[in-house]
Amino acid sequence: MKIIIVESPKKAKTIKKFLKNRRILVISSKGHIVDLPKNKFGIYIEEGGKLKVEYVLLKSFFLNYLKKLKNNINEFILATDPDREGEFIAWSIVEFLKLKNYSRIRFYEISKNAILNALQNKESINLNLVKAQKARRFLDRIIGYTLSPILWKEKIGESAGRVQSSALRIIVEKEEEIKKFKEEKFYKLEVDFGSFKAYYVENKNDKFKDKDYLEKIKKGIKGKEFILNKIEIKQQPIKKPTPLDTALLQRVSYLKYKFSAPLTMKIAQSLYEKGFITYHRTDSFNLSKEFLEKIKGILGEYYERPYIKKSEFSQEAHEAIRPVYIKRDVNLKDIEKKLYELIFDFTLASCSKDGLLEKIVFILNPLSSKNLLFKAEGEKLIFDGFLKFYPFKISFKELPNLERGTILKAKNIKILEVRTKPPSRYSEATLIKKLKELGIGRPSTYAEIIKTLLKRKYIIKEKGYLKPTEKGVRVIEFLKSHFKDIIDLNFTAKMEKNLDEIAKGLRDYEKFVIDFWKFLKSLL
Repeated sequence: MKIIIVESPKKAKTIKKFLKNRRILVISSKGHIVDLPKNKFGIYIEEGGKLKVEYVLLKSFFLNYLKKLKNNINEFILATDPDREGEFIAWSIVEFLKLKNYSRIRFYEISKNAILNALQNKESINLNLVKAQKARRFLDRIIGYTLSPILWKEKIGESAGRVQSSALRIIVEKEEEIKKFKEEKFYKLEVDFGSFKAYYVENKNDKFKDKDYLEKIKKGIKGKEFILNKIEIKQQPIKKPTPLDTALLQRVSYLKYKFSAPLTMKIAQSLYEKGFITYHRTDSFNLSKEFLEKIKGILGEYYERPYIKKSEFSQEAHEAIRPVYIKRDVNLKDIEKKLYELIFDFTLASCSKDGLLEKIVFILNPLSSKNLLFKAEGEKLIFDGFLKFYPFKISFKELPNLERGTILKAKNIKILEVRTKPPSRYSEATLIKKLKELGIGRPSTYAEIIKTLLKRKYIIKEKGYLKPTEKGVRVIEFLKSHFKDIIDLNFTAKMEKNLDEIAKGLRDYEKFVIDFWKFLKSLL
């Protein structure tokens, strides 16, 4: 008999459906089976500079169950998730059971073809990914166990973290930017022609500080007729979106439904384990050739291969998040159905042609004065392209169909007051975008980071935006005073790149962890 081991009971249940009448047992470890101890450090440097790690069994009952089966199993097939964490779980099962007769399979969607194909193409455990996961876990433990007690002692906060503290810093610094903001006041001269509005421009500028200056112009054009002197038309493509990676899924889910990042990941996990979408923890924008061939039938003349924007973190075998089947109407609960349909529609949009827009500008002047110019801007959609499937509505400001030389009479002329607005606080969507741009953390961890900051009361949600609390501000002020290098955004991004180098086998993980530990001790 053979046995397939996965992390999740739901995933095991879906796989079983595809392996009926085969002598293969499918079981779940229900997550990690080993971890660092809860109440002590668990990481040591031995004489000679070797790293020693103490692991604690989390699922001893699971290992005992496997030990009993061990002699009756011909092959242990490790089918944990195709990422660093999944690789570590697979490695820990092999390590702590001392398995010899095992293989590793990877699949990025839970479908019959994917499972059977993986069983035909067995692999070995990628030890570089295991080392990268270890390094990440050890790094977080070193920072947490070093800085958190200092925060407790100083009665400032509960915890500090490598990515958590950098994310908090971004939110705090945005609040400082808002407080420093000084409002400025401008004026615009608006002429309403009924079907459109035009604004006075001078040297390409339509905002003025001198209200009296505009009052004089207003008085001079009152009751005068205007001529449409020039029409400028320029075509402009509307670029379709890339396929969905983890960060983009979290952002569009928030924008569409106001789903929090943790909720989005929870729903996506369920959709993946039920076999409806591909693996949801991915930095890749790739879509398989097979899927692209299938989707042509739905899109017809709208079809066009998506732009594949290379991510420095992505692995070639990974795909973007997409539906497994070319079917929008599926039997799912309300909240799962919403996210599935968003993924389906967004994927179709990413495989469609660009839209095409006409940008139209009217240049007008009063008949009595050719030197006074007024400008109206509008848009006209020429080809909808991806917008036919895009799950977000985009509105266009259209201008009436007029010819050059048309004489127009103003229905109303007024001076508008315009005040500059302070920078916006980060929403979950914009924070995730910022973290991704800076290369801080991995998209699969963003949900947990936001959840932790809220739980620690370092930030609160106010009208959908993330605002630091006094406690959060104190934590960042303290860390910037004493450990500025640890929460330096460039330093945090560099650490992420180092972890990726470990995953690619380009850097020694033990040396990396020890060097960081020594560096942190020097700061203490």
